[in-house]
Amino acid sequence: MPPDLSERLLLDQATDFSYVISAIAVLGMSTIALIFFDFSSSPAPAERVTAIFAVCLCYFAILFNAYRWLRRPVSTQEEARTYIATMSRILSFLGIFWSCLLVITVKQANPGQLNLLYGIMAGCLATPVMVSPALCAFAFWMPVSAGICLAVIASHQADLFAVLDLLSFIGLTGFCILYLNRRMNERAVNAIKLEETAEVIRLLLRDFEENASDWLWETNADMELQQVSQRLAQVSRRPAESLKGPFPAVLLGKTALDNAPPGSTIDKLQRAITERSPFRDLVIPLVIEGEQRYWSLTGKPIVDKHGNFSGYHGVGSDITGQRRQQEHISFLARHDSLTKLANRMLFSEVLHQCCDNSASTGFALLCLDLDNFKIINDTLGHATGDAVLVAVAERLRGSIREFDIAARLGGDEFAIIVITNERKEAEAIAKRIVDRILRPFQFDGQMLQTGVSIGIAMAPEDGNTPAQLMKSADLALYRAKSDGRGIVRVYDQEMDEAMQARRSLQAALRQAITRGELSVAYQPIVNLTSQHIIGAEALVRWRHPEHGFIPPAQFIPLAEECGLIEKIGTFVLRTACAEAASWPGDTSIAINLSPQQSNDTQLVHIIADILATTELPPDRLELEIVETTMLETGSPTEDVLWQLHRQGVKIVLDDFGTGYSSLSYLRRFPFSKVKIDRSFVCDLGYEKADSSIILAIIGIAETMNMQVTAEGVETQTQANLLRAYGCPQAQGFLFHEPMEGTELAKLLTAQQAGSERALPRVL
Repeated sequence: MPPDLSERLLLDQATDFSYVISAIAVLGMSTIALIFFDFSSSPAPAERVTAIFAVCLCYFAILFNAYRWLRRPVSTQEEARTYIATMSRILSFLGIFWSCLLVITVKQANPGQLNLLYGIMAGCLATPVMVSPALCAFAFWMPVSAGICLAVIASHQADLFAVLDLLSFIGLTGFCILYLNRRMNERAVNAIKLEETAEVIRLLLRDFEENASDWLWETNADMELQQVSQRLAQVSRRPAESLKGPFPAVLLGKTALDNAPPGSTIDKLQRAITERSPFRDLVIPLVIEGEQRYWSLTGKPIVDKHGNFSGYHGVGSDITGQRRQQEHISFLARHDSLTKLANRMLFSEVLHQCCDNSASTGFALLCLDLDNFKIINDTLGHATGDAVLVAVAERLRGSIREFDIAARLGGDEFAIIVITNERKEAEAIAKRIVDRILRPFQFDGQMLQTGVSIGIAMAPEDGNTPAQLMKSADLALYRAKSDGRGIVRVYDQEMDEAMQARRSLQAALRQAITRGELSVAYQPIVNLTSQHIIGAEALVRWRHPEHGFIPPAQFIPLAEECGLIEKIGTFVLRTACAEAASWPGDTSIAINLSPQQSNDTQLVHIIADILATTELPPDRLELEIVETTMLETGSPTEDVLWQLHRQGVKIVLDDFGTGYSSLSYLRRFPFSKVKIDRSFVCDLGYEKADSSIILAIIGIAETMNMQVTAEGVETQTQANLLRAYGCPQAQGFLFHEPMEGTELAKLLTAQQAGSERALPRVL
């Protein structure tokens, strides 16, 4: 038994015992009075008087201690134990003194007086049965039982069977003391637990009424609200006195009940009340002081013992906050958390619905992709990138109509459903989007600009399922980005055919690697002053068995898309280094690295293995990277290039000036050479700006102790001007077209022997 429950039981027993034993003491003293008067006619020996006096003294002690206990304002468990122990001792003496008195008087009693004494004996045996705790009952029962047995024997009229019956009765009273005390204790414990439970429930209900967001409600048989709680008055924003009338009209208003559409929760509530059936968690909308609120109502009908309906009782709660939170969660689940546009899930649902109705209501699907967003994100940080996405989303909202839907599918990919049957209208909206997105953005005092490419598919002409339309719009978007970005393209069948051809070419490219259809050609790089070949650039070539020679500009982007560029790059590295190792002198070999290769942490080990296998000195290997590689990759690329530089490999910046040129790159990366792009060389002598750019590049390179190579030299005039500007190296068709490695080796051997000039004289 828990300590707190044991203490409560002991205290309750002490109190109940005090009342019972006081009554028994009063009855005992009355019995003593009867003995005194009945035996007053006979001489009173001293021992009888003494016994009577001792019994009375015990009864007075019992009444005194019981009175003191009942007068205590607060008692402890230890005090209760002391009190019961004291009363047990007194009762033991009482039993002894009663025994003595009965033995003394039974010897002097006449037959009439014996009847009184036998009645007293029966009472003394039966009285302990009513006493609890058992310790006090047995304290009196044991000595008095022994005394009665002696008194019966001392009367000289005891029959053997009478004694046996007396002993049986004594045993029965002992059993009853044990059994009844145990049962009374059990019931007392249950009563205490029930009382505590009732108290907890009462406190919970009071706390529920005072602090919880819920409230209790009850009606009578006429469905009128009874005992309106303070909480209900608060949420109703009305005084409790005004909430009188039939439920639920008094809360919701008669207008709301009359205008409730069939199947609504208000309609379900009215039907349940009419049918006298229970209802649970019905979410009821209502307007309180012009504000939309939501209540959850639960009710159960009450019936009396005759089965008659006597009203409802239930609970209600204001779930407006939960409802709004659920709506917010639902919004987040179906909308992009950053731009607040529809997300892929919601867009897919709407797209499926539109496709189901496309036969009667056509629409256009626009797929959008931001141009150069990755560069903004990587160079200016993700915070700026997110701000750009939010601004783009706002411009998209302003470019479409209310019944169109825009969505962010992920990253910088967006999609729009435009409800229209007109291709021209869809194109007009798309061009409006392109124009608005192209306008500069201003963030933290700096101007940023991005563009957008859009592909359009019309439903149902270009597809009547979401998968078909997405495929058509993606093909149109791919064409838009291929045609120069910032462009709108509408899907046509040729795009699908071109994509099929592209996929076929990708499959053929995979086989070309294993079939050995790839080869490496070399374009010499010359010293403009000595006119000698000082190096060569390795160029990969593919000769298809059916289609013949396929230009690198056609299959290199394919290789980058399908993940073959690293295999092709490794093949070119191994082949070119092996060829260059056999060339005479210190002729260098330049090899282009793709962004994927530059970002590969294993590149250092791959090149070290190739150089060791081919025995090519590291200082004869030049690795060319373009400016976009530095923008698209991060610190891993920088680490790889520095490791290669420390091994002796030269790093070259290709197509310098065509991208996002920054002098910081020239400081951060270990470049030993820059290459002037052919776009500046082709108009050399005609465009003054090109000359200025080339002079600037040469000046920067000289200042930073870098070599310079001009690409795409095709005329003698270009060569003369470059030499005049101080450009030390050049390559182009003026000198040599790309050639096989064996042919270049012959030229280098002849150049070293001096037997023939390797190049035409540059005048």
